Amino acid sequence: MYVPAHFRADEAAAWRLMAAQPFGLVITSHADQPLVSHVPFLIDATARRVRWHLAAANPQVEQLRAAAAAKLVFLGPHAYVSPRWYAAPNVPTWNYAAVHVTGCLCALDAAATTALVATLTREYEGPDGLGPFEASAAYRNLLNAIRGFELTEVELTAKFKLSQNRPAADQAAVARELSASADPSARALGALMHEHSPSAG
Repeated sequence: MYVPAHFRADEAAAWRLMAAQPFGLVITSHADQPLVSHVPFLIDATARRVRWHLAAANPQVEQLRAAAAAKLVFLGPHAYVSPRWYAAPNVPTWNYAAVHVTGCLCALDAAATTALVATLTREYEGPDGLGPFEASAAYRNLLNAIRGFELTEVELTAKFKLSQNRPAADQAAVARELSASADPSARALGALMHEHSPSAG
């Protein structure tokens, strides 16, 4: 990902975005065959670890088992930016926040995959998870149909394109317009601009 210096975000901001937007892409390439899967991730900033699972029938499983590397992509809020919001004529653009993740890739065993699913379930269902169903044979059969993976020792590249290349007055105008939008993603982007850019405040 091309990241000019003025759009580069720090690791703390990257981890926050990943935690807030934990659904993203797993990208692999093997023998000139790229594959992409859309998955929910389990984010562990303290351990610098990201885990996920795929259907066993997904052909990317074999790529992940054979590959030495994978890239994960997280996309935060994004929105169109009109040049009408600037003090002087210009061209339109798009503001956004994105994080790319690489690291040490490995497959999880059955026990670790079961633990991953249990943790994800409790994160979204609550502390009881799926209750007694998790002790059933049907549940175990479903777990047998997935494969878990993780990246450890991750390296993050974060690009927060928030009009930092524009004059302070333009940054403030963009943040104001986005924050007043009817589009939830645009409003979230406006909030992110206020958080990261003194000029937008």
